[in-house]
Formats: sequence, structure tokens, C-alpha cells
Amino acid sequence: MRSSFIKWSLSGCRIILPAMLLMLSHMLRAGDYTPAQARAAWKRMKSQPVTEANFREACDLIQDIGRKNLDISYEILAEYVPVVQKTGDRQKVHVLLMSWAKAKASLDFFEDAEKLFVKARANAAGTGRMYREALAQTILLYGEWDHPDSMRKYIALAEKECKAASDKENLSFVYTFKALSDMTDTASMRRDLNKAITLAVNLKDKNALFTARYNYANIFLQTNPLKQVMEFESLLELVNDSSLARFPKKLYERTAFTFRNPGPSVYYQLMQLNLLLTDFESAGKFAELFYNASIKPNPDGAQAPYFNAEMALVNACRQQYATAAEFLDRSFKQFKLPEEQIPYVSYFAAAGLLAEHRKDYGKAEYYYGKFVSDRGYSHGMHVLPVELYYAHILTVNRKFDEAGKILGRFPGMLAKQKYSATGYYYNQYLAEYLKAKGDYKAYTSALETFYDIKDSLTNLNKYRAVQEVLAKVRIKDKEEQIVRLNEESAYRDREIQRERLFYGVVIGLSALAIGLLVLHSRNRQIRARQQEALQRSEIERMEKQRHIDLMQGVMEAEEKERKKIADQLHDEVSAMLALASLSVSSTLEKGRDDEQAEPKLVKTKEILSSVSNTIRDLSHQLNPLAIERYGFRRAVLDSAEIINLSGKIVLDTVVIGFEDSGSHTLSFLNDLYRIIQELLHNVLKHANATKASLEVVEHTDMISVIVEDNGVGLSHGGRAEGQGLSAIRSRVAYLNGKMEISNKQEGGVLVVIEIYLETKE
Repeated sequence: MRSSFIKWSLSGCRIILPAMLLMLSHMLRAGDYTPAQARAAWKRMKSQPVTEANFREACDLIQDIGRKNLDISYEILAEYVPVVQKTGDRQKVHVLLMSWAKAKASLDFFEDAEKLFVKARANAAGTGRMYREALAQTILLYGEWDHPDSMRKYIALAEKECKAASDKENLSFVYTFKALSDMTDTASMRRDLNKAITLAVNLKDKNALFTARYNYANIFLQTNPLKQVMEFESLLELVNDSSLARFPKKLYERTAFTFRNPGPSVYYQLMQLNLLLTDFESAGKFAELFYNASIKPNPDGAQAPYFNAEMALVNACRQQYATAAEFLDRSFKQFKLPEEQIPYVSYFAAAGLLAEHRKDYGKAEYYYGKFVSDRGYSHGMHVLPVELYYAHILTVNRKFDEAGKILGRFPGMLAKQKYSATGYYYNQYLAEYLKAKGDYKAYTSALETFYDIKDSLTNLNKYRAVQEVLAKVRIKDKEEQIVRLNEESAYRDREIQRERLFYGVVIGLSALAIGLLVLHSRNRQIRARQQEALQRSEIERMEKQRHIDLMQGVMEAEEKERKKIADQLHDEVSAMLALASLSVSSTLEKGRDDEQAEPKLVKTKEILSSVSNTIRDLSHQLNPLAIERYGFRRAVLDSAEIINLSGKIVLDTVVIGFEDSGSHTLSFLNDLYRIIQELLHNVLKHANATKASLEVVEHTDMISVIVEDNGVGLSHGGRAEGQGLSAIRSRVAYLNGKMEISNKQEGGVLVVIEIYLETKE
């Protein structure tokens, strides 16, 4: 089901993105077909050749049939697409596949839609705009379907294609969808939405601009209802733009992404936001606008039962119970299902309010409890979580334990919703619950909070009412100003003859003004050059400081390595030499006749051999001789082999390139080798992994290093780094590279390093 919203599930957070893709409601009313009439009409149509006129007629027929017989329209498309494909007209095939795929996606048949979009992209490959349209719609599909990895893949591809073609419209859509791909990164969301708005602001077709601004208001400002109201009210002016007001489009015109029914979308949002601010009268006003724009033109459309349920809920909140009952009864009849099978939470919220008004508290408890789960609280097109209604009616029915459990879910969720209808009703129902339980101290506190929220919302709505009056006054002032300007214009017309006498003086003054402007312009140019020189100087200073910081980071890393080697010399080598010295001294004191002399000397030899190996290892750490002797490639592979022989971990190693040892300086290869050593050391020491992989690739203009393991991952989601990783990051930055580190979804850590090489001219 698709209402006036597209539902998105991104990064584990269920949110709602209104886009009004109502593929079925508001279609042309050229004719209503019974199933038999529909099939007969198609039988007559499919026998005709695929000309431009016949194609358009076939599209209109599919669209008209789909109003009430959607399955039959799908059957026709399944027959018609192969017929059109045989003509080789890829544009017509694009029209059919895109419309078919979007219709499936709008009703949550995502797997069917995915297959159709695959065909659409294959058909449109190499065509330019058609291909970019298919990519944009594919992004939207995976966003709705909660497939973030696929979504990111097509965002990158579509962004590249749109930039190469300077396609601002589709690029604006891509940035809007990209902004909504990670709801936790508000900085990136705002940046991408601003990019989308900037790209679309001067386009003739305002769909991209409206989509970006709509989602800026609806998603980015979702924690500030007052700002949302102001932003949506400002969108009402854009709603009347001719490029947005020509829907419903013909099927053969709507392959590109377009924001369906912008007027009803804005009315709906303003209705919901005013409910959220407990301004029920304003909510009712926008509900009527929404009803007139979306339900009246097609009272039996696919979305009508859902919209009528929403109208019932709004009127119940306004305490217009008779009207609410009429809408709810209409919704029930249109669902054509047993009441317990109706799949819509707002229907049961409205039914519960009406049952409670009739004092049928048992029925109200049934309705409210229909969608209550153990996962927190419900989200949907309704504003107030149905769990609050449920907790209230449980209190009324004196089921205090259950009511307490429900109310206990909300305190942590109200941080950003305190001054809203949710906070308002939560504290009201909490006070009611505490009073019924006899906890009068807590009851008093909850009641105080309730009145604080109530006063705040009341004052806010009064302020909005005053602002509305002031806006009307400003409009009246502007109208009066226009009248005065017209009068002044007429007066100037009468004075034209007199003004001509002064033309000579005006020309002279103009020449003088031009001279002054030239001098002023020259002065500004000089100042601009001075400012530019200052900026260049500041950039050079910042670059020097950056180089100093990088050098300091590398020096700190090297100092850490020297300290580690010194500690090893002190702790291991010194201790072993002391043991050797003690053994030799004992032998010398007791002489060669001592029966323990030979074992002591053998042990001394073993100790000295261990010291030799340790010193050789330390020397290799200080200056890896294997690079000088056998080359960088062999040195890395030898290190990997040593790790595998240790039996602590299975390390898969791939080294590509580095055939010519003279391509890079020895110091560069030493630094690169130390980076790899430190990465592998971190895996062995901290990852607690059984498998790892190392990939080192020499490209034409850069060197990439990828290390990943199946260990425990980084703590705090990869945001915390130890000294070892910080030292590696400093070395990478010093070598003109960048490093990215993250936890993998299946467990373990992925480190990607790219070091860019200086180009040789």
C-alpha cells in the first residue's frame, strides 16, 4: 500500500518520506472499465500496428483500466512490452518499463519493481537521459526497500553520469535521495539537500526544486515542528507553478521522476503538523483542503480508504465525532475487509476515539491495542502514537500493570517531542494513571508538566495566529502601496515635459558619475589584489603549518618505535646478556673440571643465539634490509610468511606491482613497509582474529593498501582510535595519502589506505 508517503527504512531507522507517488489515484477519468470491457478493449487495440498515435492510445487505455483493474493493466503491459520491443523503439519501451516499475514500487512490490528496473536500465543503456532517469528511479526503489548498500552503489553511479552530462535536474534528485540515505548524519543531509536546491532553483521544471525543499522541510526539520510549518507554508506558493500543476500526466509522459500531487502533499503535512502542535482548527482547515484535492476527484480510488481513515482521525481529534464516524464508515466499506483485517493503524486509532466517546471502553481497548507491539511505539501517518491511547484506556479500565508498562516506554523517546501533542498527551495520561494508582506526589509533578506544555503550545498557536494577522496586514499595506505607486506614476507622466529641460544637466552629472565609478572600480581592483595576496600568504602559512603537524606526527610515531625498541633491548636483550654473563662467571669460578661447566656453556650459547636473533629483528625493524636486498615485494611476502608460520592467524597476502625496485625511493618504501608492519601488528595484537587479508597494489598514480580481518572490530563503532592507528594515520598523511577505517557488517575491521604518487612530467 502506498498512501501520500513513500516509506523508507534507512540505517535501521524507520522514517517517512512523503513523495505522493499516487500512481492510481487522480488518473484520467476517460472511462471506467469492467474486467470484461477492459479485456475486450485491449483485444481490439493489440491487433493494430505500433504507430505513435496507436502507442499513445494504448497507453491511455492501460492507464484508464488501471484505475480499477490494476492486475489487468499489468497483464496488458506484459503482452505489450515484447510487441513494442520488436519495433526497436527504445523510447517507447522505456515509457512502458518505467511506468510499470514505478507502479509496482508504489505499492511495495519491490522484487517485481527491481526486475523491471533492471530491464529499464538495460534498454536505456547508452541513451543518456533515459538511462539517468532509470538510475534515479532505481535509487528511490532501494531507498524504499531498505537496501542501503544497493542504494549507495546507484547513487555513486548516477552522480557520475549526471555530472558528466551536466544533467542538473536528475543530479538534484540524486542529491535529495542521497541526503535521505543516512538519517543520522544531519550535516551531510543538510549539505546534500542544499546542493539539490541550488541545482534545481533555476530549472524551468520545478519538480526537482519542490522535491528537495519538501524533504528539507519534512525530514531535516522534523525535530522542529514550528519551522516545519513555516517552511511548508512557504511551499504553498511553489505548489501553483504550472510545471507542478499539470498532473495527472499521461502515462507516456511520466518516465522522469516527478513529485506527484504537490498540493495535497503540503496540505497533508500542514494538517499533521498542526495536529502535532494541538492546533486542531488549523489542522481541520488543511484536512478539508487535502480532502477536496485528493479524495473528491476520485472517491473510489485505491488510496481512498486510507485517506478517509485519516479524515476520521483528524475530525475525532477536533471532537467532531459525527463527521468522524461518517468518514470511518466510508473507510470501512472501501477496505472491503473484515474489520480485524484492516491493515491501517489510523483506522483503529479513529475507531478507538469514537468508541471512547460512546463510553464503550472495552471496544476502545480492542481498537487501540490492535497495533501495539513490544518494539517501542508505532510510527505512521498518524501523529500521536497509538500506544498512548492504549495506555489511557487501560488506565480507564483499571489495568494498571499493563498501562504502566506502556507508559514506561516513552520517557526516553520524548526528548525531542516534549512540546508537542505526544508530550502533551503523555503527561496528561501519565497524570491520570498516577492519580488512579494513588501516587499523588508523582501525579502533581506530571500534572505540572502537562500544564507547562499546554501553556507553551497555547502561546505558540496564539503567536502563529498573530503572525497570520500581521501577514494579512502586510498584504493590505502592499496593496495600498501599489495604489500609491500607480498614482505617483501618473503624476510623473504629467511631469515628463518639465523634466526634459533638465536632460542636459542629467547627462553631465551622468558623465561625472561614470568617472567616479571608474575610479571606484579601480580602487576596488587594487584592494582585491591586496586581499588576494593576503589570502595566498595565509594559504602558504597554513600549508607550512600542516607540513609541520605532519612532520610532528611522523616524529612522534618514530619516537614511539624507538622507545619500543629501547624497551625491548632493555627488557629482553639486557636480561638475556645478564643470564649469559652469570653462566660464564659461574663456569670461570668453578673451573673446567666442574661437571656443570659444559651444560652451562651450551645454555650460554643458546642465550647468545637468542640475543643475536633479537638484535637482528630489531635491526630489521629499524632498517628492513630485505627491501634493499630482495625488493619491497619480497619483503612484504616474507613478513606475511613469518606471520603465517607463527600459527596465530591465517593471513592471505596479495602484492601487485613493485616489479621495478627503482620506481620509488628507499625511504618511501621503508615508510610504506612500516605502515604495513604496524597494521599487521595491530591485527595480531588487538583484533582477536582467526583470518586476515593484506592487499598491496601499485597503480599508475597511487598505491593502495587494504587490510581486513574477522576479529572483534573497533569499539564505539570505529570512532575510537588507539595510538597505533593515530601513528599510522600520521605516516599516511605525510606520504600524501588518506586512510579510512571502519567496522564491517559481518564483523571485523576494514582499513583502506590510498597514497597518491607525484606525477613525473
